[in-house]
Amino acid sequence: MRAYQKLGVPLLMAFAIGYLSVAILHAQEAPAEKSVDPLLDTLNAEFRIQYQQALAATLAHAGPLVLEEGDSLILVHNGERTTALVKPVGYHELKAVAHIPLALFVMLSPPQETSLSLNRRESLRGYRELMEKAQATLASRHFTPEQLERQKQIFGASFELLDEVLADGRVNPSKLKTFTCQMGPLLLANVADATALEMSELYATAAAWRKTLTAEEWTALHIVMIGPHMPRTGECSIQFFERLFHEPEEGGRIIYAEALWNEKDALNLLATHEVDEAAGGAFFGDPMRMHRDLLADAAKAYLDAHPMAN
Repeated sequence: MRAYQKLGVPLLMAFAIGYLSVAILHAQEAPAEKSVDPLLDTLNAEFRIQYQQALAATLAHAGPLVLEEGDSLILVHNGERTTALVKPVGYHELKAVAHIPLALFVMLSPPQETSLSLNRRESLRGYRELMEKAQATLASRHFTPEQLERQKQIFGASFELLDEVLADGRVNPSKLKTFTCQMGPLLLANVADATALEMSELYATAAAWRKTLTAEEWTALHIVMIGPHMPRTGECSIQFFERLFHEPEEGGRIIYAEALWNEKDALNLLATHEVDEAAGGAFFGDPMRMHRDLLADAAKAYLDAHPMAN
């Protein structure tokens, strides 16, 4: 008490005024509490919750399904998983050789230099060493005699181009073009042989698994394929299952989980398809209607009615 008396009334008042000023300033700076919109916030948020619950319930009661992950198909049935390899070693060997001309193309493509930089030369020499080691193993691979001869042609032409570039210290665009045109048919031949290997395994696997399922389970079977963006259109396995199930396109029983490398996310996509197909059929008479933007038709109609000025 004596300490406060020594401070004196004026000083105490100054402290009080300063404290009040800071308190008022903080009150002014504090954001006002946002009001909750009963339509946009509460009701719409509840829709999202119910939608997620519908997805979970759909997955819980889903019938058998087949997952394609990497080289394998996985049949999920009655809580058990059966795995079948559908891309054998020979498939990968054919693709690996086909990648050699593609690798050289990207390594020798622009930026063009009057003289190759030291880094590019070292990179090309390093790749040549890898090619030599791989070439030495060709005879022990799974190639037929005809395929083996083709692989030797691919290696031979690739070595010829690479050695010429290293000797000249630069890339001749016309010779690179000649090389790519020469390699194109050989690469497609490797692709055809690799496709035949995969298709053969797909036929055998589907036939074996069909015997383990009832007619109802086979009819309810869904295919979920996990893969990157570029192969999606016309993807090999998609075409197989479209023919097998007489499906006109991907999106019904066959689902391509583009870049969803986590199995949980891929299965969630399956449930989304199921729920949205049911809603599309119920509201619009078209189960596939919600497989595209719901605003798509209205956007087209509006743009058609309001042409843009040139």
